[in-house]
Amino acid sequence: MVYSVSTLSSSLRLSDYLIDQRARLDKAVIENASKKHADMGLTLGAQTGAAASFRSEFYQLESQLDTNRQLVTRLDVMDTALDNMHNSASTFRSDLIALKSNSNNLKTASNLAYTELDKLTNSLNTNVSGVYVFGGINTGTAPAADFQFKSPGAPVPLGPEEQIEKVFNDYFMHGIDDPATASIPASGDPLGKDWETFLESPAFKDIFNADWTTHWSSATDEKMTSTIENGVTTSGSGSANEKAFRELAEGLSIVAVFGKLDLNVDAEKFITDRAVSSLNGGVEKTIAIEAQNGAIKTNVERTNSDVIAKRDVLNVRINDLENVDENRAAVELSLAQTQLEATYAITAKIKDLNILKYL
Repeated sequence: MVYSVSTLSSSLRLSDYLIDQRARLDKAVIENASKKHADMGLTLGAQTGAAASFRSEFYQLESQLDTNRQLVTRLDVMDTALDNMHNSASTFRSDLIALKSNSNNLKTASNLAYTELDKLTNSLNTNVSGVYVFGGINTGTAPAADFQFKSPGAPVPLGPEEQIEKVFNDYFMHGIDDPATASIPASGDPLGKDWETFLESPAFKDIFNADWTTHWSSATDEKMTSTIENGVTTSGSGSANEKAFRELAEGLSIVAVFGKLDLNVDAEKFITDRAVSSLNGGVEKTIAIEAQNGAIKTNVERTNSDVIAKRDVLNVRINDLENVDENRAAVELSLAQTQLEATYAITAKIKDLNILKYL
């Protein structure tokens, strides 16, 4: 029996086969390069949904880690600023105590106090990539005002030093540079016109309490909250309104503004003691904030370790589903290339067939 096959039908079959081999080669090239299945849906079937779910959760954990690392950076910067604040205040306090026994040395301390106030302001205005870490939830604005800021007039509030001088003027009914300042007693004046009563007066105390956010700080008491894992939040910023910083500012301001004046010996000693007392409270509370900040950082880092562990487990499961065997992928690529080349060669020979050659 003789079977006859037309050249056309052979060519069509080879053309279809060529298309199949080309598709097989494309698939092999993709899998060999990406190490992943070329068609996840076709390969995984019912497990496609699970793979997509795993990958979605994986990316969520990656995003959480990025957020947590940014938080750790902010906490590190806060820790450095807090350390600088309490060390600077402690050193100044020691110098102030050392100068106490020498008359007129409070003027020397006054110059140092202005420098320390600048340091305190700079520390409170610390930022990371434009985020002011002591701004509370108002992290886009530097929270602490320059101590020597001069108000251009209403409605702009007076700067801290201006407000202190105004309160002094209103209380004693004369300017701070008036010669009468030298005769103000340390305490015991029947009318309360002495340093002890003045420094305890509501008007003066309010500068560092009720009026703090008017003259010193644009920070909020409320702090930024950060989610460090699903359902777990922690404080993500500090606030320049903490009592620790207000006490440091009070101690330094007393020396800066009043230490430069011509005072009697008893008044100098009283002002020095009052400044040291405020600095003691401020340093102690700043160290407490630093410890709390360190505890938050430790908690975030521990959470990061848990998140990394979960992410790594998901990564293994994703790879088990999506990855191809690299050795098998290389073999498949080699076979696909060989078969495609063979198909091209056969197709070329068929095209060369001509009935005239056999007549």
